Amino acid sequence: MKSEIKSKRFKLNSTNNLLKDINKSYLLKEKSNNNNNNNNNNNNNNNNNNNNNNNNNNNNNNNNNNNNNNNNKKLITNKSNLNLNNCNNRNFSSRVNINTQSTTSDIMMSYFKSFSPWRLSPSKLDMETAEKRILSNIKTPYEQKFVKVGDYEINTIKIGDKGEPLVLIHGFGAGIGLWCCNLDFLAKHYTVYAIDLLGFGRSSRPDPELVKSIDDAEKLWCDSIYEWSKELGLKKFNLVGHSLGGYVAATYSMKYPETLKHTLLLDCWGISVKPIDYEQNMTFSRRMLTKMLSIDISLSIVRKVGPKLVTRFRKDLLTKFQHVHPIEMADNSENIVSNYIYHSNSVEPATGEHLFRMVSLPFGWAANPLLPRIPLIDPSVDISFIYGEQSWIDSKPGFQLQKEMPNIKHVHLLKNSGHHVYADNIPDFHDYIIKSIPPINKIIEDNK
Repeated sequence: MKSEIKSKRFKLNSTNNLLKDINKSYLLKEKSNNNNNNNNNNNNNNNNNNNNNNNNNNNNNNNNNNNNNNNNKKLITNKSNLNLNNCNNRNFSSRVNINTQSTTSDIMMSYFKSFSPWRLSPSKLDMETAEKRILSNIKTPYEQKFVKVGDYEINTIKIGDKGEPLVLIHGFGAGIGLWCCNLDFLAKHYTVYAIDLLGFGRSSRPDPELVKSIDDAEKLWCDSIYEWSKELGLKKFNLVGHSLGGYVAATYSMKYPETLKHTLLLDCWGISVKPIDYEQNMTFSRRMLTKMLSIDISLSIVRKVGPKLVTRFRKDLLTKFQHVHPIEMADNSENIVSNYIYHSNSVEPATGEHLFRMVSLPFGWAANPLLPRIPLIDPSVDISFIYGEQSWIDSKPGFQLQKEMPNIKHVHLLKNSGHHVYADNIPDFHDYIIKSIPPINKIIEDNK
């Protein structure tokens, strides 16, 4: 596991070593050429004793060759300086500072560092700025803080104080910021807490070496949420999770039902059981393509290339937020949503991706599906589902479980919505939240 993580890290050191080897070979070759020239000169001197005319001619030729070599060296140096000066005009993460005494490898390494397509990990300030930008549309005052949980910190936003606690858990590769279209509305009816799961966003990234199994992954997430709720003094709260966050919310509900009133699963990942013949029914090319484009591999590419990759290949996701964050920025800066997704997944170690690999199988199936486990949730916890009508997540298990479990109160199928139910059809999504978890003020109005 350790080697797997190291292999995904930034490869600049190995490239520098390669360039040093190139320089060493260059110097050895240059030394060899000098020795050959000396031998030739000795031979020429011997020949000169026998033939003075030839000696004079050879000396003249050598002088001409030396002059040409000096001129060529000056020309190469001038071209190198010209190219590197042009590079300095670009927006690189590090500036190039080259002098005419630099060796070949020094020039190449400095140029590589400045022009490298691989991105260095952003600073904490960069991540904070990205989060503030995506939440800039929110009108309700909110509080952001890091809640200490053992050796880790969970990034937390608290907004509103109108009712019962409502805790929001994002999906894979996401974070607090993707609730930006919902927080103002929810703050009118609940005291809302949105968190970054451990391994994502601005929360801590535990050492992946500590997580070696499904149970380890589920325990890390569930126990951290439990300790987090104790730190904030939340005795009973409503838990809402989207996609992978729904999986975490469901497993948390099994382990700590005494802390919950209602669990709402939004297009929850990991419920369905993988069919036995699933892979046999896939073509070879589709199997390979699916593996290459798995979401954890996709995030590793985003981490190295940057937000422009999100902008180019996930315009569909950016479109969902364009009413609050335009796709094309007026100042030509990076799209706010793309920038946020990049920064939420740019820090190593990639603990979130490792945890997801622990709980998943190839082709996106859960290693320990929730379908046979959700009935184990204590009946004191009410459960509801919201599915996107056009989502790739199968809604049938939700309706199936509703027939078996009296504590499943609602299964909503959201029209005009795919997987991102919180952003695809916002007005109806908010209505379903209210119907699933009636706010205190609505209960009072209904009882009048």
